[in-house]
Amino acid sequence: MKKNILILTLLLLSAVTSLTAQRPSVIENVLTRSVDEKVSSLQKLTGFSDAQAEQLRKTELNFLLDVNRAEHCFLCCRQKRIGKLKRKRDTELQKILERDQYIRYEAINNERIEMRPLRAD
Repeated sequence: MKKNILILTLLLLSAVTSLTAQRPSVIENVLTRSVDEKVSSLQKLTGFSDAQAEQLRKTELNFLLDVNRAEHCFLCCRQKRIGKLKRKRDTELQKILERDQYIRYEAINNERIEMRPLRAD
């Protein structure tokens, strides 16, 4: 009888963990939506292709998820880890985009260029 209860408990526990592991977290969903909006708006401004946009989505999402993990890491040096992640992201962006596209992407992304409507006098 005890073995049956133990086996049933283990099966129930494994089923619950497998179900929770398959669903993306709320943070991941929010980050995915944010990345999609960001990349689509920047695609209109910089003019990169759909294939480049898909690669950018993956790169940006992985970067944000890794930054989130680094922020919640207890024993990690957060600043060092985030600095490494930024450098890794920059090298991946340079591989994906052409030079002029990368410069525009980074200028808009780092808010060096303000996106304001033009005044018509």
